[in-house]
Amino acid sequence: MANRTLGGLLLAFQFFSSIPVHKEIQLEKPQVTAMYSLLPVVGLVMGALTSALIWLMQETTEIGPLMIAFLLASLLWAITGGLHLDGLADTGDAYFSYQNKDKRLEIMGDPRIGAFGAMVLIFAIVGKIIVLAELIPTVSLIALAVVPVISRIGLAVLSAIAKPAKTQGLAAYFQSLINRRMLMAAMSAWSLLVFIIVFVFCGWTLALSFFAVAVVATIIYKKWCDKNFGGVTGDLLGAYAEGMELLLWGVLLFFV
Repeated sequence: MANRTLGGLLLAFQFFSSIPVHKEIQLEKPQVTAMYSLLPVVGLVMGALTSALIWLMQETTEIGPLMIAFLLASLLWAITGGLHLDGLADTGDAYFSYQNKDKRLEIMGDPRIGAFGAMVLIFAIVGKIIVLAELIPTVSLIALAVVPVISRIGLAVLSAIAKPAKTQGLAAYFQSLINRRMLMAAMSAWSLLVFIIVFVFCGWTLALSFFAVAVVATIIYKKWCDKNFGGVTGDLLGAYAEGMELLLWGVLLFFV
């Protein structure tokens, strides 16, 4: 049990972050299920580091919120190695090609970035920096920190409930190995924990808002993926992670 948990945790950092994990781990059903079950830990590390950076910059420097937001966004993208941004750009290129599902999947597999992917990328990067700059001076650090955790909970849930758009690829392989019942139980526990934390430190209104927005957005995104791509891919999951973070930080704007 301990080996499976440790293996899953190391796999979560190995495949969903740029944090180096120099260890070969079996990719079997228990380990992959544990990897997704512990995916929120990656978000927890991201949230903790972002809160620490904000506190450090505010306490020791005279740097303004816009620069802190830029450093914060850069830190987040450095932790993920730009993996999710790459998925977002590929999703933008594929969707705005207005081709059929098979052609969209083909475009998504092209390593080159097109005009639509670049525009989506710019919008996401600029949007995240602007939103964070608005939030940093007034919003609780805990509220900011839980957003990457919620995003990874949603990512794990989406991986469990959505069908793969392709029979091949790493995301489809991982999805084939997930014990969905165990994963959904783990995500329910994570969701309850995050809800309690936000409720205690930030109030029930924000806790309910986060929960409602995350659930509704995940359902809508799954249906959108099914309609336009026939399911999810690694790129679509990466785009979800980036989009969910921006969406939830946007929700916080109503509480400043």
